[in-house]
Amino acid sequence: MQHPTLQNTKRKKPRRKRLMGCLFVLLLFALLALAAVGLGRKLWHSEPAYWTRNQAAITATDQTILVDAADRAFNRILGELSDSRGYKATGNGDDALGVRTITLGFDEANAWLATRLNDWLANQKRELPAGLSKPMLASGGDSLVAAFHYKNNDIDQVFSVFLSLKFRDDGQAVLSIDGIRGGRLPLPVGSVVKRLPGGSEDGDPHHSQITAVLLGQQPFDPILPIDGTRHARIIGMQVDDKNVSLTVRAEPTGD
Repeated sequence: MQHPTLQNTKRKKPRRKRLMGCLFVLLLFALLALAAVGLGRKLWHSEPAYWTRNQAAITATDQTILVDAADRAFNRILGELSDSRGYKATGNGDDALGVRTITLGFDEANAWLATRLNDWLANQKRELPAGLSKPMLASGGDSLVAAFHYKNNDIDQVFSVFLSLKFRDDGQAVLSIDGIRGGRLPLPVGSVVKRLPGGSEDGDPHHSQITAVLLGQQPFDPILPIDGTRHARIIGMQVDDKNVSLTVRAEPTGD
């Protein structure tokens, strides 16, 4: 017959092993959590490469050169939209109507955003939302990246919104947000959109509609004006490392 002390010792050993195993797992989770927090903090405070590159280019380029590049790009796009010779006939018998692809370089687009956007918004009696500045465009794989700096009492950060367009049979489009990042840190899309300028949490019903469009919950009419008799409907979008290309179809306005 075993001594009672030996029996108790044998019972305690498995319990001790289980306890040590649980402590090890908890310690491992704690270390992983600390590592994740550290990585998240590092990503949050890191600027995306396209942002750093664009800001350096804007700063290093003479303002006159930027304005000239912006104006040339703007006039080229307007010319391509309005020139009926660029549209491939679709069998409708009207040479002014048809389909074409218009390509805009990110360097051109960002020169225009840096030098002409505020004036254009003022002519439209609009302005950038409070706290938002330095908007730019870039490529994010198959997505179009719209990046900007946002600052308020609590936040001073570069945000990137990864966008794609899906086109419906009725000619309308649905905007899809493929991701949002603060610095280089991925963020939950829904909660971020509601808190950004124009989000639904400011109580403005119009802004709630904007949020619905941004979240892909509400389709919109993707048209660009051409002249008094035609507009251009966007029916396709392609993104590569240096450009965004829009396939547009010229249509009568119906007025």
